[in-house]
Amino acid sequence: MRRLFFILFCALCAAVVGASVYFFRPFSEFSPQEVVSMVDTPDRREAYRMMEKIYPSKNLGRAEQVTTFERDLRELDLTYKWQGEPRDFETFAEERNVQGMMVLKDGRVVYERYLGEAERGSGFTSWSVAKSVTASLIGIALAEGVIDSLDDRAARYAVQYAGTDYGDTSIRHLLMMSSGIDFNEDYEAEGSDIRNLFINTFLFNKDVDGVLKPYERNREPGEDFDYISSNTQVLGAVLRGAYDGRDLGSLFREKLGEPLGISSGTWLTDRQGPAGKVLAYCCLQLTLENYAKLGQLYVQDGVVGETRVLPEGWRDFVRTAPTEDHEAKNEIGSMGYGHHFWLHGADEGAFSMQGYDGQYVHMDPEEGVVIVMASADRSGQRWEHPALFRAIKDQLRDGEEGRRASRG
Repeated sequence: MRRLFFILFCALCAAVVGASVYFFRPFSEFSPQEVVSMVDTPDRREAYRMMEKIYPSKNLGRAEQVTTFERDLRELDLTYKWQGEPRDFETFAEERNVQGMMVLKDGRVVYERYLGEAERGSGFTSWSVAKSVTASLIGIALAEGVIDSLDDRAARYAVQYAGTDYGDTSIRHLLMMSSGIDFNEDYEAEGSDIRNLFINTFLFNKDVDGVLKPYERNREPGEDFDYISSNTQVLGAVLRGAYDGRDLGSLFREKLGEPLGISSGTWLTDRQGPAGKVLAYCCLQLTLENYAKLGQLYVQDGVVGETRVLPEGWRDFVRTAPTEDHEAKNEIGSMGYGHHFWLHGADEGAFSMQGYDGQYVHMDPEEGVVIVMASADRSGQRWEHPALFRAIKDQLRDGEEGRRASRG
């Protein structure tokens, strides 16, 4: 009996040690626990370039015909004003740990810059930029008829949510971030629901649907704007069900990766192996140029060459505020929300995919501009980037007018 207890004790100790080694990885500079903890660390730039090495992920593959944007690089004066004070990109980049920025004008790269140890081939994590990608796949599913209506309840496709408040929420209200579900999205608060979601998936590799099913509604859906990551994860479950169990990685590869010519990428999952479910609300890893391809798709109104990738009218749908609560004020730095895309109050028609810690894919179809930025911004400051982006667009517009004038 003593021998049995000794064996069980040793097994328990080994399990504790093994779990501690995985969670905290003392042999590595980065660990799942460190990134999930949201503790203010001095520098996360390298971690944000290697998320697929820290967490479970799916490889998104390589398009059969990889595309590359033509380069027409220009000298840009990256100065601007913010809250009445002169600012410049160099200062912004240093304060915000910017790793890279790419600017497209009319489908050509006019500015490309990498900072620190980042380079052209670096894959940068998206954080919530992935939410807009998931929404794009919803649009494609609607066009292909595998989703009948945005007013369908989620459980019609995501049957695992049947009998839950999330299952009784419409796809439209999920896209609006108006589900009415009681979920705390405060990334910096101990014990918040978003932290618990990170811990349960990133650390304990729990089934993400099982984690979210118990959440309940505390107000009527469709009435207000409440940005929560769980809404997007349920949209991911809707997509899996609509496409007969296919994972989001394979859907991304077929529906977006191939037509856009995306060269490489990964998407984090709730656990390793074939059973792993893509975390629809966050954490794609792509190069700046591949992010720019997603932005350019929207600038071109969902069309690549002669192929319509997104349904007609989808661009205007996602950049339209569905309620007064979603609208932005007409001033630089004021942000509104459409259907899983951020809206820029002072730049009518401009909209963005945005992610935690300074990830941006900014699109302005009327100006023909896409701006991509990857950062590891732990400053806690928000909403200055629209002033920088506005200055870039103004300069490109003035430059184009000058070029036309010089040609007579």
